[in-house]
Amino acid sequence: MNAKPSPDLRLYEKLMMLFPGYRGYKEKELVRETDRVVRDELYRRLKKCVGGLKNYYSSTVSSTGSMPLAERLEKLIYKIDSLAERTRHAPYGYKPLFHAIKVDEEVLNKMLEHDLKLGEIAETLEKAASNPPSSITEAEPFLENIERLAKEYEAMLEERDSLLSGYRR
Repeated sequence: MNAKPSPDLRLYEKLMMLFPGYRGYKEKELVRETDRVVRDELYRRLKKCVGGLKNYYSSTVSSTGSMPLAERLEKLIYKIDSLAERTRHAPYGYKPLFHAIKVDEEVLNKMLEHDLKLGEIAETLEKAASNPPSSITEAEPFLENIERLAKEYEAMLEERDSLLSGYRR
Protein backbone atom coordinates (compact mmCIF):
# COMPACT_ATOMS: atom_id res chain seq x y z
CA MET A 1 0.00 0.00 0.00
CA ASN A 2 0.99 3.62 -0.56
CA ALA A 3 1.56 6.30 2.09
CA LYS A 4 -1.27 7.23 4.43
CA PRO A 5 -3.60 9.74 2.73
CA SER A 6 -3.98 13.23 4.18
CA PRO A 7 -7.35 14.17 5.71
CA ASP A 8 -7.86 16.92 3.07
CA LEU A 9 -8.32 14.44 0.24
CA ARG A 10 -11.75 13.39 -1.04
CA LEU A 11 -12.87 9.81 -0.45
CA TYR A 12 -12.18 8.81 -4.07
CA GLU A 13 -8.65 10.23 -3.89
CA LYS A 14 -8.01 8.43 -0.60
CA LEU A 15 -9.12 5.14 -2.08
CA MET A 16 -6.83 5.70 -5.10
CA MET A 17 -3.87 6.24 -2.78
CA LEU A 18 -4.63 3.24 -0.58
CA PHE A 19 -5.59 0.88 -3.39
CA PRO A 20 -3.61 1.56 -6.60
CA GLY A 21 -5.99 -0.45 -8.83
CA TYR A 22 -9.10 1.32 -7.54
CA ARG A 23 -8.97 4.05 -10.20
CA GLY A 24 -9.22 1.58 -13.08
CA TYR A 25 -11.98 -0.29 -11.29
CA LYS A 26 -13.94 2.92 -10.70
CA GLU A 27 -13.49 4.04 -14.32
CA LYS A 28 -14.76 0.69 -15.58
CA GLU A 29 -17.75 0.90 -13.25
CA LEU A 30 -18.49 4.36 -14.64
CA VAL A 31 -18.30 2.99 -18.19
CA ARG A 32 -20.72 0.23 -17.24
CA GLU A 33 -23.14 2.67 -15.61
CA THR A 34 -22.93 5.05 -18.57
CA ASP A 35 -23.60 2.16 -20.94
CA ARG A 36 -26.71 1.24 -18.95
CA VAL A 37 -27.96 4.85 -19.02
CA VAL A 38 -27.43 5.06 -22.80
CA ARG A 39 -29.27 1.79 -23.41
CA ASP A 40 -32.13 2.86 -21.13
CA GLU A 41 -32.52 6.09 -23.12
CA LEU A 42 -32.43 4.24 -26.44
CA TYR A 43 -35.07 1.84 -25.07
CA ARG A 44 -37.26 4.74 -23.94
CA ARG A 45 -37.08 6.42 -27.36
CA LEU A 46 -37.89 3.22 -29.21
CA LYS A 47 -40.86 2.59 -26.91
CA LYS A 48 -42.12 6.12 -27.66
CA CYS A 49 -41.83 5.28 -31.35
CA VAL A 50 -43.88 2.12 -30.77
CA GLY A 51 -46.47 4.21 -28.92
CA GLY A 52 -46.69 6.67 -31.81
CA LEU A 53 -47.12 3.83 -34.30
CA LYS A 54 -49.82 2.23 -32.14
CA ASN A 55 -51.69 5.54 -32.05
CA TYR A 56 -51.42 5.82 -35.82
CA TYR A 57 -52.59 2.22 -36.14
CA SER A 58 -55.63 2.88 -33.94
CA SER A 59 -56.70 6.01 -35.75
CA THR A 60 -55.90 4.97 -39.32
CA VAL A 61 -56.88 1.32 -39.39
CA SER A 62 -60.14 1.90 -37.57
CA SER A 63 -61.13 4.72 -39.94
CA THR A 64 -59.95 3.13 -43.20
CA GLY A 65 -60.19 -0.60 -42.51
CA SER A 66 -57.13 -1.17 -44.71
CA MET A 67 -55.86 -4.69 -43.96
CA PRO A 68 -52.56 -4.36 -45.88
CA LEU A 69 -51.77 -1.19 -43.92
CA ALA A 70 -52.81 -2.86 -40.65
CA GLU A 71 -50.55 -5.87 -41.29
CA ARG A 72 -47.61 -3.71 -42.27
CA LEU A 73 -48.01 -1.51 -39.19
CA GLU A 74 -48.32 -4.56 -36.92
CA LYS A 75 -45.06 -5.98 -38.28
CA LEU A 76 -43.33 -2.63 -37.88
CA ILE A 77 -44.59 -2.21 -34.31
CA TYR A 78 -43.40 -5.72 -33.46
CA LYS A 79 -40.00 -5.11 -35.10
CA ILE A 80 -39.32 -1.86 -33.26
CA ASP A 81 -40.59 -3.28 -29.97
CA SER A 82 -38.22 -6.25 -30.34
CA LEU A 83 -35.35 -3.84 -31.15
CA ALA A 84 -36.20 -1.95 -27.95
CA GLU A 85 -36.00 -5.16 -25.93
CA ARG A 86 -32.75 -6.22 -27.61
CA THR A 87 -31.31 -2.80 -26.80
CA ARG A 88 -32.43 -2.99 -23.20
CA HIS A 89 -30.79 -6.40 -22.75
CA ALA A 90 -27.73 -5.81 -24.95
CA PRO A 91 -24.31 -6.81 -23.57
CA TYR A 92 -22.54 -4.27 -21.39
CA GLY A 93 -19.50 -2.42 -22.70
CA TYR A 94 -17.51 -3.43 -19.65
CA LYS A 95 -16.59 -6.93 -18.54
CA PRO A 96 -15.66 -7.80 -14.95
CA LEU A 97 -12.05 -8.48 -14.04
CA PHE A 98 -12.22 -12.25 -14.43
CA HIS A 99 -14.58 -12.40 -17.42
CA ALA A 100 -13.36 -14.59 -20.29
CA ILE A 101 -13.64 -11.79 -22.86
CA LYS A 102 -12.34 -8.37 -21.90
CA VAL A 103 -13.29 -5.21 -23.79
CA ASP A 104 -10.39 -2.90 -24.60
CA GLU A 105 -10.52 0.88 -24.91
CA GLU A 106 -10.44 0.92 -28.71
CA VAL A 107 -13.50 -1.35 -28.78
CA LEU A 108 -15.19 0.84 -26.18
CA ASN A 109 -14.58 3.91 -28.34
CA LYS A 110 -16.06 2.16 -31.36
CA MET A 111 -18.99 1.08 -29.23
CA LEU A 112 -19.53 4.69 -28.14
CA GLU A 113 -19.57 5.73 -31.81
CA HIS A 114 -22.20 3.07 -32.44
CA ASP A 115 -24.19 4.26 -29.44
CA LEU A 116 -24.14 7.80 -30.80
CA LYS A 117 -25.42 6.59 -34.17
CA LEU A 118 -28.05 4.42 -32.44
CA GLY A 119 -29.15 7.49 -30.49
CA GLU A 120 -29.46 9.56 -33.66
CA ILE A 121 -31.51 6.86 -35.37
CA ALA A 122 -33.73 6.34 -32.31
CA GLU A 123 -34.35 10.09 -32.09
CA THR A 124 -35.27 10.21 -35.78
CA LEU A 125 -37.58 7.21 -35.35
CA GLU A 126 -39.26 8.81 -32.36
CA LYS A 127 -39.83 12.08 -34.26
CA ALA A 128 -41.08 10.32 -37.37
CA ALA A 129 -43.55 8.15 -35.43
CA SER A 130 -44.88 11.15 -33.52
CA ASN A 131 -45.66 12.93 -36.79
CA PRO A 132 -47.76 10.45 -38.81
CA PRO A 133 -49.41 11.41 -42.08
CA SER A 134 -52.91 12.79 -41.96
CA SER A 135 -54.13 10.87 -44.99
CA ILE A 136 -53.78 7.25 -46.04
CA THR A 137 -52.29 8.33 -49.36
CA GLU A 138 -49.23 9.58 -47.45
CA ALA A 139 -48.85 6.35 -45.48
CA GLU A 140 -46.46 4.67 -47.95
CA PRO A 141 -43.51 7.13 -47.65
CA PHE A 142 -44.11 7.37 -43.88
CA LEU A 143 -43.88 3.59 -43.45
CA GLU A 144 -40.94 3.25 -45.85
CA ASN A 145 -38.98 5.81 -43.84
CA ILE A 146 -39.66 4.08 -40.52
CA GLU A 147 -38.87 0.65 -41.99
CA ARG A 148 -35.58 1.99 -43.38
CA LEU A 149 -34.66 3.53 -40.03
CA ALA A 150 -35.56 0.32 -38.17
CA LYS A 151 -33.29 -1.70 -40.50
CA GLU A 152 -30.49 0.81 -40.03
CA TYR A 153 -30.90 0.64 -36.25
CA GLU A 154 -30.90 -3.15 -36.29
CA ALA A 155 -27.71 -3.26 -38.38
CA MET A 156 -25.96 -0.87 -35.96
CA LEU A 157 -27.13 -2.89 -32.96
CA GLU A 158 -25.80 -6.11 -34.53
CA GLU A 159 -22.48 -4.41 -35.25
CA ARG A 160 -22.30 -3.24 -31.64
CA ASP A 161 -22.94 -6.79 -30.40
CA SER A 162 -20.24 -8.08 -32.76
CA LEU A 163 -17.75 -5.51 -31.45
CA LEU A 164 -18.35 -6.64 -27.90
CA SER A 165 -18.14 -10.32 -28.71
CA GLY A 166 -14.85 -9.84 -30.54
CA TYR A 167 -15.75 -10.45 -34.16
CA ARG A 168 -17.16 -8.57 -37.13
CA ARG A 169 -19.69 -9.91 -39.59
